[in-house]
Amino acid sequence: MTTRRFLAAVLLALLPIAACSRPEGGAATAQPSGPGVAFVTGSFEDALSRARSEKRLLLVDVYTDWCGWCKKLDREVFGDARVAEAAKGLVAVRVNAEEGGEDVARRFDVQGYPTVLFVDGSGTVVKRIDGYVDVPEMLRILAALPKA
Repeated sequence: MTTRRFLAAVLLALLPIAACSRPEGGAATAQPSGPGVAFVTGSFEDALSRARSEKRLLLVDVYTDWCGWCKKLDREVFGDARVAEAAKGLVAVRVNAEEGGEDVARRFDVQGYPTVLFVDGSGTVVKRIDGYVDVPEMLRILAALPKA
């Protein structure tokens, strides 16, 4: 393989990461996602308080409006009925890292989008996903999560 082809292959492999990576950002409003995962409405703090009181883990989808991989994750993964079923024991919230959720993104050192966090009631991250994952991978991750 020539150096040029090698570099082209590396750049193509990194393109999905670079397309949705940005060093700054955060968002704190939750939005419903349709027939898939039932995201709560309200702030991150409200969702964390609910997770704490219900002794459940909090799924935090940190996204930006401009991120194509975030939209794909929402549409194809969080919109999948199997993922919704596997996540029904969690409290789920969407946080726009650039419109209200800047503090959340800083708090959890979010460096790229999408970032999915699984947080216990005390606010400690128990699992982190940096970047897009497909439905089978998300199902494996959800099945392996500890119980809150």
